[in-house]
Amino acid sequence: MSAPGRRSSVFLTLATLLVLAAIRFDALPLLRGPAPYPPEWQWEYRPAAEGGSWLPCLATGGGLLALLALSASPWARRRPTRTAAAILGTGLLLGWGHQLALLTLEPDGALHTLLERTLSRTITSYHTAALSAEARDPIEFLRRHADLLPGFRTSAKHAATHPPGPVLFYRGLIALCEASPGLTRRTLAALGESPDRPLRPPQTPATRAAALLGALLLGLVGASTAVPVSALARRVTGDALAAARVGVVWGLVPGPALMTPQFDQALALPVAASAALLASALTRDRPGGRALLAGVCGALAFSTSYGAAAFLAIGSAAALSITLGHGAPVSRLPMVVGLASAGPAAGLAFSMLVGHEPLRSALTALALHREVYTRPRSYALWLTFNPLDLAVFLGVPVAVLLAIRAGRSWSLTIRHDPGPGAGDRLRVVVTAGLALLLLSGVTRGEVGRLWIPIMPFLLVAALEEPRSAEGGPTIGWAHALLVGALLLPLDLAIRVHWRL
Repeated sequence: MSAPGRRSSVFLTLATLLVLAAIRFDALPLLRGPAPYPPEWQWEYRPAAEGGSWLPCLATGGGLLALLALSASPWARRRPTRTAAAILGTGLLLGWGHQLALLTLEPDGALHTLLERTLSRTITSYHTAALSAEARDPIEFLRRHADLLPGFRTSAKHAATHPPGPVLFYRGLIALCEASPGLTRRTLAALGESPDRPLRPPQTPATRAAALLGALLLGLVGASTAVPVSALARRVTGDALAAARVGVVWGLVPGPALMTPQFDQALALPVAASAALLASALTRDRPGGRALLAGVCGALAFSTSYGAAAFLAIGSAAALSITLGHGAPVSRLPMVVGLASAGPAAGLAFSMLVGHEPLRSALTALALHREVYTRPRSYALWLTFNPLDLAVFLGVPVAVLLAIRAGRSWSLTIRHDPGPGAGDRLRVVVTAGLALLLLSGVTRGEVGRLWIPIMPFLLVAALEEPRSAEGGPTIGWAHALLVGALLLPLDLAIRVHWRL
């Protein structure tokens, strides 16, 4: 590692150690946020979680770090494409396992913690809404969605500010478990529960099984974001092994690793996949299929969160930045954008055919969000604290690298230097998008959770090294290993000392 590399490593390590100490001893309470909810926001501190063994966390985290080291081995370099696929697939599964391992540090253990958070009407509330009489008939639920939202404000507050997708997700799983007693029985057995256990209505064995299955699926979907993350990184670097490293590091990023089971975590997959498919469509001779799939991913994102519009915009701009300036024909852009737009348009058309009023639902939900979460909170206050929260949950070493490298990329761009590459353009676009999102003031607090869908772009932008020894962009294994090794103790410290 070069001298600048050594200086960078020391700086990243010291910055991370300082934040770790602040988390452990709560030396800087403002790191958790400026004020408790309501109306502002602050993560609650606890001296220590009274959970289980640390060994599962060290095993999954250590496995991810081992994959980063393996990516630099002579064996890996002999067959880079095949090895990169194997490393990425293994990293995806270990990333999912890492989420569950971190939850073993909670007092109730991993599976019971997942279940209770899903059943909670304050932590998520989508399952709560799915249990309601109004959601029993999915078509009728869609037809009445706009009218039901004000009533959900007290009974299922997150469902009141989101599209119907998350509620229908759990409604579908409940129907699946009701139709498959064997699946219900096996799922409850993992919890140590009997299907004959008396339950208070509206809970049934099938609804509890659906809650756990849904939570596990959300975590798996979140971990699967490693695939489009790697695809975007490969588009920037042209190096399969370097790209696989970014996918592996994704499993250690605190936000997605710690926020299970949240739809924000799962939303990262369709947002990142849409951008990766769009970038691929712009550079392929036959872009139609990929552009259409990008649109389908966009439609899935829209059905999950109204905030997906901003995330998809940033992702689309990122895709354009790394392709149009890198040989992709501009003449193809209208066709690709048109095909990609077909997915969301078809989704809206279908929902309207069954009686849903998507525009009225969106306006109602956004008005409720503004009334409950935006208006009571200070714009100026969160202009300061949102970046801090994002830096913690993106990971201190990633945030520091992004800040340093984005500064260089902006300098090259402002000087109109002919040298900026795909990574420089990506950094300029994603940091500009992030700044606009911050200045808009639509999110005030909890961005460590709510902004997980843009973390894939921030991660790729941070880890891409502007110049390797050979003169091209890369993502070095030593730097990736260092970042991963610093993210692991952050995951542990936040899980143990903050109530998320």
